[in-house]
Amino acid sequence: MTARARAFAILALALPLLGMGALGGAGGGGAPARNYEAVFVDRDGTKVDAKWVSAGGELALAGELGRGSLRVGFDDIRKVEFSGEGRDDLKAKLTLREGDPVELTVRSSLSFTGQTAVGQYRIRARDLESVEFAAK
Repeated sequence: MTARARAFAILALALPLLGMGALGGAGGGGAPARNYEAVFVDRDGTKVDAKWVSAGGELALAGELGRGSLRVGFDDIRKVEFSGEGRDDLKAKLTLREGDPVELTVRSSLSFTGQTAVGQYRIRARDLESVEFAAK
């Protein structure tokens, strides 16, 4: 087989594999399955309205509650207020749509994302003062 024929054969076999990145998975980067709208307020007081909000790629906020863990869906959260200056963990006080507030410990590096009118917005929990979800 000539070098040119070998290169063509490799290219023909590799092309289908190159398109597999669009199938999703860990790095899919697509929009969340449901549109949650929220207002982010950073520690400097800047407010950002966003749609298609997610936290760490999830439509819920997960953290530690005592010695266990708790995952609360965005449907149940009205507002999240962050406190603490920890490099690893923060306190997140959740005001729920129904029921008593809940305080979780979350990773300070947890990344929230949302789509704004001018582009994709991303902010870490340690840089947030609060996230207020739009009424359902």
